[in-house]
Amino acid sequence: MPGFIGEEQVRRVKERIDLVQLMGEYTPMRKSGATFTGCCPFHGERTPSMYVYPDSQTYHCYGCGAHGDAITLIREKERLEFTDAIEMLAKRAGVVLTVDARDTARRSERERLLPLVELATSVYERCLWESPGAAEARAYLAGRRLSVEVCRRFRLGWAPGRDQLLNEARARGYAADLLLAADLAIERNGRPGDRFYERITFPIHDRFGNPVAFSARLLPAAERALKEAGKGVGKYVNNTDTPLYHKGSVVFNLHRARTAVRAAGRIIVMEGPTDVMAADQAGYAECVAVLGTALTPEHAKQLGNLVGNEGRVILLLDGDRAGQANGLKAVRTCMSVGVPVRVALLPEELDPAELLAEGGSQGDGKGLFERVLSESRGDLDHLLRALAPRPYELDNRGRLAVADEVMAAISAIPDTALRELHRRDVAEYFGIDRELLSGRTTPNPRPGAASTVSQAAVNAIPLLPPSDDAILHILTKCPQLRSHAADDLELEPSWFPPPWSALAYALLQEGSDSTTVLALPEVESHQTVHQAAYRWVNTELAERRPAIGDARGCLDQFISRLHLRHMQDQMLRLSRALEEASSQGQHGQLAQLAGERIALERRIKDLRGMSEAPL
Repeated sequence: MPGFIGEEQVRRVKERIDLVQLMGEYTPMRKSGATFTGCCPFHGERTPSMYVYPDSQTYHCYGCGAHGDAITLIREKERLEFTDAIEMLAKRAGVVLTVDARDTARRSERERLLPLVELATSVYERCLWESPGAAEARAYLAGRRLSVEVCRRFRLGWAPGRDQLLNEARARGYAADLLLAADLAIERNGRPGDRFYERITFPIHDRFGNPVAFSARLLPAAERALKEAGKGVGKYVNNTDTPLYHKGSVVFNLHRARTAVRAAGRIIVMEGPTDVMAADQAGYAECVAVLGTALTPEHAKQLGNLVGNEGRVILLLDGDRAGQANGLKAVRTCMSVGVPVRVALLPEELDPAELLAEGGSQGDGKGLFERVLSESRGDLDHLLRALAPRPYELDNRGRLAVADEVMAAISAIPDTALRELHRRDVAEYFGIDRELLSGRTTPNPRPGAASTVSQAAVNAIPLLPPSDDAILHILTKCPQLRSHAADDLELEPSWFPPPWSALAYALLQEGSDSTTVLALPEVESHQTVHQAAYRWVNTELAERRPAIGDARGCLDQFISRLHLRHMQDQMLRLSRALEEASSQGQHGQLAQLAGERIALERRIKDLRGMSEAPL
């Protein structure tokens, strides 16, 4: 056996682990005779096919064939080496492993990093509550209506910087290389220094409760000062991926929320750590957050497995534009892995802490919070209402463009029957003939089998303006910029006309390489799109006319131009709606539309400055 752990110790660890309970950490289990069943945590499904056999302490999935014991489960779900898995299970079972002194250096990197992150958590905690320099941080937390009790429960801290953590860790025997590996230190001017500097720290834990990373927040005054100085510094800074932490798979507070989720029958996904803390303080322990990244398929699978078939995943997002954009992306991701989700939107002027503490003008925080949750919309309903709140105002091209975008999300759903039901609902919502809609979205049509409508749609494909063409070219050649385009620049596929919108949606997904792009049904089905995609794949950005040297800078400006055109189109529709409301004497509707127009005018002014900036 590899490593320094003997066979006898492995046997003792396995005997002390309850596999049913361990599997229950990943998916709800139900007793069925002498066995236990549940949905398989290794592949997306809604009908249980995973069986756990307590007598042999093994599991088997009759859907995907996954099979093994407790060690196999931990290795595959936590992406650990054999020795790392044994050490984690031993700690869980309370088994003390005997380590030969000669083999201490061979202990896993994970096992060496975990105590270091725990030390950092303790140092930051002490600084928050005892350091005079953290007085402003304590005042900020109090101003956010977060009690000392909840801050201590979530182990909040203060990172003072000035190498205080580095020096204390060195005094405890930790080398600087280990702090660099844990992303607790970074090199500046050729020497290591503390990663976080004058920020409030929110520890991020793995599913077993070990702190593995941090999300660190800049104080508002410091944030304002940096912006005035023209320095673009993020309000939140999170650890990068390390041997302990993979941001695409770790959910904030999931280790604490797990029990409450099963009792409540729901899990509430919020935007940030202070939102989760405010809710926990008010008695909602079933709340989690995704930090520093958009919700990923791995996140969605964890949430779906935790609530099972009878529970609900609720996305509780801010009612502003950023919250709306995040909701659309999250819904698409959940659909793609077969996890049903509901979306609840907060009143635009309130965040969860304010809503729960004051309840807005109504004064009943928890009552209003529950009402917001009860008014959550199903995934398809949210897509339709967010992308086309007034479909009757859209012209034919507009209806088809939004319908194509919704259908692109629906086409990723694993359940065939559910896809068909959703297709029916989309056709009814937009007043489009179902057969016409199906003809536009049928993948890989046989040669010569295209309907007259489909062929007409092919012939009517609009050419892209040069800047829009450049956006898709950059996203094809620079996959590292896709998250920037989606998350930072908030690029929406619906800003492109169909079928370019479906291609844009596919390009914004993780893992789309050149082969994947060329094989997309939207590309193969349309000669114009196929020729463009083939050109993007095989042409370097420097070979364009004009050439693109600074891909990120060009992407920023071109997306701003596209966004500006989209906003101007919205302004025209708002103007028509205002005229109609005025002619019909709908004074309440007039006030609402006028407010929307003012906000849109401000956004257009900002975007016009960005899009006209010189490259």
